[in-house]
Amino acid sequence: MPALVRPDMAYMASYVDALHEGYSRDSLRPETPQMIAQIAREPAWFIRMVRDPPTTIVLPDASLGERVPETEFWWIEGDAFLGSVSVRHRLNDILESWGGHIGYAVRPAARGQGHATAMLAGMLDHVRENLPLERVTLTVNLNNPASARVIEKNGGVFRDEIPHPWIEGDVGRRYWIDLR
Repeated sequence: MPALVRPDMAYMASYVDALHEGYSRDSLRPETPQMIAQIAREPAWFIRMVRDPPTTIVLPDASLGERVPETEFWWIEGDAFLGSVSVRHRLNDILESWGGHIGYAVRPAARGQGHATAMLAGMLDHVRENLPLERVTLTVNLNNPASARVIEKNGGVFRDEIPHPWIEGDVGRRYWIDLR
């Protein structure tokens, strides 16, 4: 049975396989072949970066922004990497409008098997037990109805539709999930 675990060297071979398969943690900035090669060459560096990320981030518009504190888990079955889910401990103005508290991604070969729903449920349990949040915000692009269903299956309540801050004409949906 799959479980949420902190990123670890034990799963790096499968993680790199997922990257070659087309998995990406960030739909706005998919991994480049050069980055995949660097991750494969320097897995310990990558694990350190994921477990203790930098305090700034380059935003999609190429500006430098604050990176809010975040915790990432990997969804693992045996030694196979199936996906990832992360929680931001708080939101800034940009993340309040697009991005939200929780993001998740499933590797292509594992999609359509209920993993995203289970990962989000597990992360919601983690947040309830470890963070002082009363509710979380999640956003989803209108062209991703599968992800909207995942959010709704986990108690997501539609809040509003919002324009994407960096992609002209793109629209998303914003949801709340109450935790208490």
